[in-house]
This record gives sequence, structure tokens and C-alpha cells, in this order.
Amino acid sequence: MGLGQSWRTFVTALKLSYEHIGKVMLTNLIWFFAGFAPFLAFSYLTFLQNDLIFIIAIIATFFTLGGATAGVQYRMNRVILGEDTPLVDMWEGFKRYFVKGASVMTMGLLGFLILVFNIWFSQNYPSTLFLILSGIWIWGIIFWLSMHQFVFPFLANQNIGVFQALKKSSLIVLDNPLTVLFMLVFSVIIVVLSLVLAAPLLIFMASFLALLQNCFYHELMVKYEVAEKDNTDDGEWEDKE
Repeated sequence: MGLGQSWRTFVTALKLSYEHIGKVMLTNLIWFFAGFAPFLAFSYLTFLQNDLIFIIAIIATFFTLGGATAGVQYRMNRVILGEDTPLVDMWEGFKRYFVKGASVMTMGLLGFLILVFNIWFSQNYPSTLFLILSGIWIWGIIFWLSMHQFVFPFLANQNIGVFQALKKSSLIVLDNPLTVLFMLVFSVIIVVLSLVLAAPLLIFMASFLALLQNCFYHELMVKYEVAEKDNTDDGEWEDKE
């Protein structure tokens, strides 16, 4: 999958978001309030504001955010497949992938924090070895973020566990580095703009990223499906001989 096809896939995600703008905005709005519900409750209910409840709210938010993100991925994937997808599909995805989504979100954050800590540690003990390790950890963050672009699409499209989704996502990244890097750059730009402008975070970001990630997932899977079919056909031909 070259850069030209990657650009066309990005444009396809943009077109889908425009054609289904109502679904995109409403789904994202529900994602925001459902995902951040514990933190929002802590922020606006003054009688809940103490250190213990703050910690509980942060932990609970990772669970609800993981489930809500899985719900968005499930519904936006159905949009890509051209299926009729009522709003209740988001709730279906939330229930079906709640535990898996929370696990992905938690492992993603822990992995990122560990890599950041390793960079900090390496920078504070300057030596040739630690400088080399520092560079390795930076590439590790890029790889970790790239890999997590495909974990939810694998969960939404295949009946597999979290660790298997992580394994398949890592193989996708290793086999398609330029495509994945292209995708990561645009994803980072979208996230940064959404955080700066605030409004896209509320009505656009999660839904569009789900469209983008699932569009790339389906495009990349075509290559592997064709390769698998070719191998099967070759095997059948050899058996006939």
C-alpha cells in the first residue's frame, strides 16, 4: 500500500465523515459524555471532590473511555461496511467490547508511561549506552502509538482477544511502515487540533479516527486476503498434480 493509496484512503474517511456527518457528530458526542462520565461527575459535583474520589474517577474513566471508544469503533466500522447502523449499535459495541476496550486503554497508557520513564531515565544518566537506549525508546513510543491505531479495528472486525489483537497490530506496523507512519502523522494532527480547538474533541475526533483506522484496516486486509487466496490456490493446484 503506497503513499498514493494511503492518501486516497484518508480522503475516503473524510468523505464518509461528511456523508454521515449526523452519525459522526452524535456518536462522538455520546462518546465524550459516556467516556469521560466519571471525571465529569467529579469535576462538576462539588461534594465528590476529594483526593480519594479523584483517583477513583480517573481509574473509572479509563474503563468507560475504553468501552465508549470500542462502541464508536463498532458503529463507524458498520458505516464503512455500508450497513444500516442505528444509534443503539454504539451501545451494542460498548457492551460487547467493554472489558477488552478498557484493557486496551489501560495497557496503552501503561506502555506509553513506561517508555517515557525510560527516556527520562536515559537522559538523566548521560553515557553512550543510555543515549543509544534513549533513541530506542523514542522509536518504541512511535511503534507503540502506531500499533494502537489497529487494535480497536481488529477487535471490531475479528472475534479475537486483546493480546492477539496487539500481536496482529504489531505485524501490520512492521509490514507496512510507511502507510502506518502516514496514518500516525495525520492522526496526531487531528488529535492536537481537536485538543486546541476543543469543539472537534466533542463532536468529531473519536468518530473520525474510528473511520480512518477502520478504512486503513480494510484496505490493508485486502492485501493479506489476496495473498492467502493465492497460497490456497497454489496448494490446490499442487494437490491436483
